[in-house]
Amino acid sequence: MDNSEPRGHKSDPEPPETGERGAGIMRGMGYCQNADCGNPDGIFLANEREAFFCGYCGKRGKVETERGFHTGKTGIFKEVRVEYNFYPTHGRYREVAIVRDESLPTSCDVYTLRSPLIKSKERALRFAETLFVNLGHCRGQADRSKMPRAAEIILSFDDDLALFRQRLQQLSARWDATELRPRQR
Repeated sequence: MDNSEPRGHKSDPEPPETGERGAGIMRGMGYCQNADCGNPDGIFLANEREAFFCGYCGKRGKVETERGFHTGKTGIFKEVRVEYNFYPTHGRYREVAIVRDESLPTSCDVYTLRSPLIKSKERALRFAETLFVNLGHCRGQADRSKMPRAAEIILSFDDDLALFRQRLQQLSARWDATELRPRQR
């Protein structure tokens, strides 16, 4: 399950443009294209889709957004790839982390996420594992926008009572710790 390709990995060709844009937050990084600028690491951006101007030198830069796509038509995912460690000078991802289930047939789908926000192999593998689990929960689901988030706890009434009670207590503890619930005055 722990598989990573070496540095200098040339990513797959760009996915075909479907014309669909998600309603969620677009996350990405803005990179200055001025070689003399003192900001080589980039700046985190949310919902910036087109223009980015460097806060250090004021020149127009490039926006690299986090995006994912899948290939195949079965709805069953055999592999999740997370391309990470973006190299803005050459416009490519240097590394890829792969999580796959070898027990599934080769004709299954592959999901690829390209993220300029992920820099380390450990984080990329953790992210790939979480995506793989979430895609497994949504097996065959046509509307991928209803895919559960990684922070969700799924309660199943089919679980035995002790396991159900334990998960319900975990959920209750998280709810008590959140700022989302209304406070009594």
